[in-house]
Amino acid sequence: MNFLPLIVVFPLMMAIILNYLHGKDKVVRFLTFLVALALIILPFIGEYGFYYFSGHGIENGLISGIAYLFNQTKQVIIFTLMLIGSLVLITGMGEKHANGMFTALTLMGLASVSAVVLSDDLFNLYVFYEIAAIAQTGLVIASGTERAYKAAFRYMLMGCVAGSLLLLGVAFLLSATGTLNITDMRNALLNANPMIYGGLLMLVIGLTYGSGLPPFHTVKADLYARAKPFIAAMLQTYSKFVLVAMMLVLLKLFYGLPYFTTTHGALIALSIFGMVFGVVMALMQSDYRKLLAYHAISQGGYVAAGLALGTPLGIVAGIFHAINHVIYKSALFLGAYIVHKKKGSNLAKLGGLLPLMPSVAFMVLCAKLAISGVPPFNGFQSKWMLAQAAMQVNMPELAIIMIIVSIGTFVSMMKAFYLIYLKPCSEEQINEYKSREVSKLAIFSLGILTFLCILLGIYPDIVVEKLYPYAYEIGRTWALK
Repeated sequence: MNFLPLIVVFPLMMAIILNYLHGKDKVVRFLTFLVALALIILPFIGEYGFYYFSGHGIENGLISGIAYLFNQTKQVIIFTLMLIGSLVLITGMGEKHANGMFTALTLMGLASVSAVVLSDDLFNLYVFYEIAAIAQTGLVIASGTERAYKAAFRYMLMGCVAGSLLLLGVAFLLSATGTLNITDMRNALLNANPMIYGGLLMLVIGLTYGSGLPPFHTVKADLYARAKPFIAAMLQTYSKFVLVAMMLVLLKLFYGLPYFTTTHGALIALSIFGMVFGVVMALMQSDYRKLLAYHAISQGGYVAAGLALGTPLGIVAGIFHAINHVIYKSALFLGAYIVHKKKGSNLAKLGGLLPLMPSVAFMVLCAKLAISGVPPFNGFQSKWMLAQAAMQVNMPELAIIMIIVSIGTFVSMMKAFYLIYLKPCSEEQINEYKSREVSKLAIFSLGILTFLCILLGIYPDIVVEKLYPYAYEIGRTWALK
């Protein structure tokens, strides 16, 4: 028996149960802990291959019904997603009141993003794409501030437009090909027509909204900045894996076709703009959470650039960087959560935290070096692969831009580290810091993520070797056309 659907069904089922238990703190904490442990097991219960259900059948030689594709690449992505989700849930248990609504929304997001990653049919992808957007909006609202409400409303308003356009694109492609199944659809796209052009454009718009690429970058950055930092860790993880999933769909459907050339160039241009805009805005910030939010946009540009190159090395580098990014960025957001519990996020009012929390400072420094692409951390490995992928397709200018952006990232990260941990502060401030407790659960989660930053920096093949087969499969599909 194949238990693959449990990857989606189990988090949704527990989300419903925990939502009803909202307010019963002890029960919610206990169930949240059990669910957090179970999430890590889920990626290993399914068998590789295609999975069909909900009225599956073959009509006129085409597959109908819901289809999932599960392979090593998707297993690694979903494991990373579930691991971050588990650590965020454990961190949330350290809040004063256990929030069943927060846990339910987090699980709903995990289920929906997993479904987007697994989907091999466009309509199922669209449905869970929308559920993921709703879950993200709800998580920001759960932060409980007026600014969070405004950021969530703006995101939801934009989502009404982007989601509608994505559904329209799905309808265009269905009209042109007669199927919603991605594997079947790619065989019907060789002969371009206006419906296919329209569908491609709508899919790209949906991609930019779900991932935070331009022109939706400012809305997404505001969403990260206004949420509680440990919630922002989950939000940026959702975004990166939606980006990976939808880019893989675009590559599987269109890459190698003559009319995809313009879109290919546009995606690289959007990626570069996201990289540069994010790091420039981060350098200008005096609020630590905003600084991290804009770096999340910048790093998303790296991921999109690698995938947009379309080569096996580019695809592997893009996916690997997405995995590395959600690990070190989640560590940075958890570090910001610990700092926020001490003294907020205004860099001008922070300082002197190194003597009070040297272990936290060390772990945060490791994450900052990882995002900056400094060896021997994981960010270096994926950025090096991205630069190699750019050089492989004779785009040295892209590699140079990546290096320059990494330098900007290093500067802003070291500036923030100095202002938070090394800047001298008064005895009165130190005593105020000491009076505020820090959640040990947050420190535990930060420690796990820091360990992964080092592990994947030293042994990248643990992940990389599992990504190449699917990357070659996508390239080989169009080579055979």
